[in-house]
Amino acid sequence: MTMISGYKLKGGGFLQADILLTSPDKWARSWPVPSFHANDDSPALDAHIVAGLCQKILVVNERFAVAFAGDVPAIQAVVRLIDQLIHQHPVLTSKRFSDAVLADKTINKAEIEIIALSVEGDEIRISNVYAEYAFDNEHFELWVGGSGAKHAIKHYQDYPPEAFDVPEEDIVAKGTCMALHQFAKHLIGEYEKKFQSETITDLFGGGYEVLAFFDGKFQKISDVVYAFADAEFDSEGQLQIDFPKCLIKSAYEGEDLKIRSVGIYYDEDEEEYMPQHDRTFTIAPISCYRKTKVADNLNGQSFMGRFLCFLIKVKVMGDEIIIPIIRRYDRDLYFLCKAFSATVNPDSVQIIYSDKFREDVRAEVLKFFGV
Repeated sequence: MTMISGYKLKGGGFLQADILLTSPDKWARSWPVPSFHANDDSPALDAHIVAGLCQKILVVNERFAVAFAGDVPAIQAVVRLIDQLIHQHPVLTSKRFSDAVLADKTINKAEIEIIALSVEGDEIRISNVYAEYAFDNEHFELWVGGSGAKHAIKHYQDYPPEAFDVPEEDIVAKGTCMALHQFAKHLIGEYEKKFQSETITDLFGGGYEVLAFFDGKFQKISDVVYAFADAEFDSEGQLQIDFPKCLIKSAYEGEDLKIRSVGIYYDEDEEEYMPQHDRTFTIAPISCYRKTKVADNLNGQSFMGRFLCFLIKVKVMGDEIIIPIIRRYDRDLYFLCKAFSATVNPDSVQIIYSDKFREDVRAEVLKFFGV
């Protein structure tokens, strides 16, 4: 499944998308995904395979960006059309783009959905080709595409109306965190239930992209860390947070999206936390998606970043509640001081939570339970 969305939050513009390509050709070899490690015993998808991974958001230039859902050849035809339009004239408006796509008889309109953001004058505009209007309010407007669009609609409809009334200086951070909140819920489902999870069975997952307009141009959000950990209250009422069971880091290097994913387990014989399935995915843009690759044990990306999606499973009176905690940090040093440090070596893992982070997580958990 594909899920793309585009939204305006007050004066800000955002795109989000998954990275999964699927195919009904069940005989072909299925691709791995970053959110969990499948093995020979893992159940297969009912009707599709994971045919590959690619970036579905394209930054055309500082003032124009698009997100695609649909058939890869149709998407690539639109990418070629965009190149032609830019060659003819560097200023690409939403109307010029949509008119050109609709007029091109070589593009199979039934196989594609597009959401575009453009800067025209002093305003960010959102437009679409065959995408679906979702809803809006005084401060928010949402468009969606792909067979997984219902998940994006539900996510944003769950916010109370006042959540969209944010100060101008917080628009980028708030809009990004809203997208990451949705991604975090999907990723924990994939990690917890593997191919049995709702998101993978519906055919999207494994990694995500979000784009925002900031510093005068459209840019993809980089340096996002996801962590999944268990926690429970001890006899003195203190929240004890375990080592994460999984760490994922998503960052861009040039045109490539790099996602490093590692599982963590406790080795009772060694009395050490150990890494497993340490993989780095190099995910290419849709225009050259066959260049996507995966390698083991590269150890090239550190697990610190500008955004953190910390998913904590809290055990309370026999029940388990998963709470997503989303944080933004201005620089890597703040991440280390206000979140945690993670050292992943081939034969050991060391996690050190800061006191500030422990306090923040405890406060978020108590807030969730209404304490």
